[in-house]
Amino acid sequence: MRNLVLAAFCLTVMAAPAAAQPPMPTHSTVPGKCQWQWLTGAGIGIWAERCDLDTGVWTPRFAPDLPGFVLTVDGEDEGAILQVFDKPADADIAAILPALRAGGYIPDDNECIFAPAAIRAAPRTIAFYEIRPTGSRLAAFEATPEDEVPEPPCGDYGWSTHGVRYFMTDQRFPGRVVYVDIGQDGTMFDDTTITLE
Repeated sequence: MRNLVLAAFCLTVMAAPAAAQPPMPTHSTVPGKCQWQWLTGAGIGIWAERCDLDTGVWTPRFAPDLPGFVLTVDGEDEGAILQVFDKPADADIAAILPALRAGGYIPDDNECIFAPAAIRAAPRTIAFYEIRPTGSRLAAFEATPEDEVPEPPCGDYGWSTHGVRYFMTDQRFPGRVVYVDIGQDGTMFDDTTITLE
């Protein structure tokens, strides 16, 4: 009898569903022109908006080649908004730096490093990071005249003064890192609904 109960318990645990889908957001980028949709791919889920605007139809779509999601306008890719990177489960987040350099997402040097970031409130298992400049890259950035908008010192996936880009880890999924770009004016998804599966 004890073995039967143990077997039933194990079967229940193994069949446990993935993380629950969070509630649909109640806000909208452009009220009356956008509709929320739940999207999944690459082991993540998000609430994203499909917006029919004067400038076109804006919506995220899953891009298996990233793997992750891109923002599209009238079906044309505008850039990655979420990308999943794999790493050894026991490795630090810095383990993905070689992949970021090889992909051309950050400069191919050691002057761009991960630093903890205070992005938003989150469960204790989640941590946020930004890629920040050091050394000569930091010095060049700090020397930018006040009346100029500086280029991101650590490339497209690095910290910037115009736009919010960060990386997210979750102790419950130690082999994955998620890159998130919510842009300057938003990228049609609610980053507080990112769900790892």
